[in-house]
Amino acid sequence: MQENEIVQENRKSVKRDKKAKIISIQDATCMLIEKRGYGKVTIRNIAEAADVSIGLIYKYFPGGKFDILKEIGNQYTDELLLLKQSENIDFNDFPGYIRDVIKNMQQFYKDNSPLVRALIMASLSDSEIIDEIKKTDIIDYKAASEFFCRFNGIDIGDKNPLEVFMYWGITIKSILIFDVIYLYSVPLISEETLTDLMVDLSLNIWGYHKAS
Repeated sequence: MQENEIVQENRKSVKRDKKAKIISIQDATCMLIEKRGYGKVTIRNIAEAADVSIGLIYKYFPGGKFDILKEIGNQYTDELLLLKQSENIDFNDFPGYIRDVIKNMQQFYKDNSPLVRALIMASLSDSEIIDEIKKTDIIDYKAASEFFCRFNGIDIGDKNPLEVFMYWGITIKSILIFDVIYLYSVPLISEETLTDLMVDLSLNIWGYHKAS
């Protein structure tokens, strides 16, 4: 019995250690990209900053830098869209939900504006990141698109939910990126006005109509 408890505790310790190392790698990647720009950050730089081996990074992230960023993005997508809090969501209030999501996204872009700016500049000057983006499997967003369709009042007809979700995401992220580049430094309209605009666009894209 005692031996079994020791084995189980050792397994928990390994899992905790793995999670800590992954977080360290992700944090180091973001920090370095913010400071140096995407193109100037190497896996060796990340390994040194995270205090791990290069081999360990490739073990967890075979695709290198972009894989690290992709995993971070997937984690934040679940949080920003409140996908893991469905028990607290009113599926009769899509406008309220989408407003919460957009505010979450605005705050994320604001809190991480140096990183967002660095990635935008990289995408404009570094073909590597564009090539990696093209390889991204949009099926990763299938669950999110189906989640949106659970709300009462959503009507996308015979459109593919995944395609609608991608179109919505591109539209909202484009506005947020413009916000990061221009509006934070030279405010042209209020944040609340911009939020209202993105909510209205979202309702239109998802064909929302209030249920009678």
